[in-house]
Amino acid sequence: MYVHLGGEVSIPSDLIVGIFNLDSISDENTMAFMQQMEEAEQLELMSGDLPRSLIVTLERSYLSPLASGTLLKRWQTNIRQGVINGSWTI
Repeated sequence: MYVHLGGEVSIPSDLIVGIFNLDSISDENTMAFMQQMEEAEQLELMSGDLPRSLIVTLERSYLSPLASGTLLKRWQTNIRQGVINGSWTI
């Protein structure tokens, strides 16, 4: 199953490592991580709108204009449907 991140980007649910609210993460480590991802061309901005969420995956990271709560609900829906890693969960 896929999670729509905004714009025209959807990614497989099982690749998501974390979904973070950018309003609540502004420490040096987070900023350094995002800078490293950008320098490695592994940080993708979903739209020209102000990013509200950082989505970290196994392959790259995304800055999304969607709220982290919205993205989390979409991801959790996939878990409830039992499609993460091809196994059935409750």
